[in-house]
Amino acid sequence: MKSFRDFMEEKVLEYYRSPREKFSSRGDFFTAPELDRAFGEAIAEFLHPYLKNLNDPVLLELGAGRGLMARDMLSYYREKDPDLFGRIRYLIYEASPYLIERQRKVLEKFEKVDWVEEFPKMEGVILSNEFFDALPVHVVKGGRELYVNEKGEEVWLSLENESIREFLRRMGYEGLDQRIEVCLDCVEMLKNIAEALIRGYHLVIDYGYTSEELTRFPEGTVVGYKKHTLRNDIYVEEGMDISAQVNFSVLMEYGKDLGLKTILYDSQRNFLASIPGFLSKLEELSFDESPEAVERLSRLKTMLISMGDRFKVLFQSKGL
Repeated sequence: MKSFRDFMEEKVLEYYRSPREKFSSRGDFFTAPELDRAFGEAIAEFLHPYLKNLNDPVLLELGAGRGLMARDMLSYYREKDPDLFGRIRYLIYEASPYLIERQRKVLEKFEKVDWVEEFPKMEGVILSNEFFDALPVHVVKGGRELYVNEKGEEVWLSLENESIREFLRRMGYEGLDQRIEVCLDCVEMLKNIAEALIRGYHLVIDYGYTSEELTRFPEGTVVGYKKHTLRNDIYVEEGMDISAQVNFSVLMEYGKDLGLKTILYDSQRNFLASIPGFLSKLEELSFDESPEAVERLSRLKTMLISMGDRFKVLFQSKGL
């Protein structure tokens, strides 16, 4: 018998450390950096004014997938601002040895890229795209917590964890009669981020919701994906990506204690549309009838439309 939180952690680590394909049409899902380089370029453009005034700027990416966002951001800075490019250190925090090897190959032409097991003290930006959704969650409802037995069956036991109770009190969730996902690991990760940032910013891009939207998910948000298909039986089937939508209200609320001030919270659609040059790329491609341009236009529209409302962007500052 194990808590759902421990079950999810075990399955997520097993999944990401396996050598199976994950991020392509042959894998289980797409991320925005996999769709087109325009995503990484847009992130780089957004962060440019925040980085250029730092003497020794560091970019620390949490969970870098195949390394495509890092590649596209660094390529963008190399072309747009060689001085900044020469000063940037790019660090990657990654738990999967298999993915680290893939990232090393993609980024082998960039000299100042390193992999870290702990967050260093730094000035710069800690950023992530689809990282927090993979952190394990406790699942509670009506004073009980969800466990999983040896047969892969759900078992509800009395809620004894005081940290979970405090979380529910602080977020105002005590009276809700529905499944609630409590990501204490998200709070702990936020603490690590705040402790690492001497001065700088925290950028999170992920699919998620706020407290005001919580009642839209009476059965919670935990899902499993395999071969781009939503799977229901997460307890039995192997080799599945399991994730839970990010509660951005938690990141903003607990961030207050840690000196993380929220500067921006918006949909990915509005965020990308606000980046200089992003919409003009769509306009240019719309006049190009080549198969390559038509395909690329479709991918950019996916970022804005299919992913645009589900994915949210949170930008926080510390020490500034």
